[in-house]
Amino acid sequence: MTASAPTPPPGPPESGGPPLSVRGWLVVLTAIAAVLAVLAGGGWLLNQALADDTGTVAGSAAPEEQGGLSGVDLGDGNGVDFGEDTETVAVTPTAVLPTCTPQPPAVDSTGRTHAYEAANVVDGDVTTAWRCKGTQGQVLAISFPCTVQLATVGLDPGHDKTDPDGSDRFAQNRKVTKVKWTFDDGTTVEQRLEPRRGILTAPVDTTARTATLTVLETIDGQPVTNRAGQQSAPFNDVTSISEIRFTARAGDGGDGCIG
Repeated sequence: MTASAPTPPPGPPESGGPPLSVRGWLVVLTAIAAVLAVLAGGGWLLNQALADDTGTVAGSAAPEEQGGLSGVDLGDGNGVDFGEDTETVAVTPTAVLPTCTPQPPAVDSTGRTHAYEAANVVDGDVTTAWRCKGTQGQVLAISFPCTVQLATVGLDPGHDKTDPDGSDRFAQNRKVTKVKWTFDDGTTVEQRLEPRRGILTAPVDTTARTATLTVLETIDGQPVTNRAGQQSAPFNDVTSISEIRFTARAGDGGDGCIG
């Protein structure tokens, strides 16, 4: 019998191919980078989904809320300031009735006679005035041609007139410094006034067909001197108002009427 050749011992397991080349490693690294990019994108999508549900991105501060009160007068309780975009119109009263008897007519430095009837406060002329005896408590009841949505009330708080000889009647007469407005819907507004010439207004927001003005406080007049150096004593036993004016929110007809 012929002896067979011995079987060689098993060799090391196969490695699966030759070692990777440089190009092969580049392919592997590119694939790994692509996987990482996909994972990162998935995380961003998840975070964005959370933001859509909650209104804020997770881990970030909530956006600052904008807002606040606008156009509301909180200072003196005189009502609402409607702002620049609200159209208003002048409202001329149809009747003005006082609860006191107006002072008799008087003569100015030129000899001209002036009456002091209540209608003077709505004649559009600040040099005319309503004048009643006393220092407070005088009342004027004012009617409008229709029901209006009042926006402002105002008055010239004295006798806003200077005579041709230079006598300052505003300084000489008492000045109104506080009034109360009462409207037929039950609303009341107190208005404080500086003792100076001109129509001094206060904002209101009320529906009215009538308004009642009550004088609450006044201050003394002062002696005045004309250009010739002649001095006149103050008129401190009477109260004067030169003019009262109103504005309303414009209605459909542009006249302030709402009913």
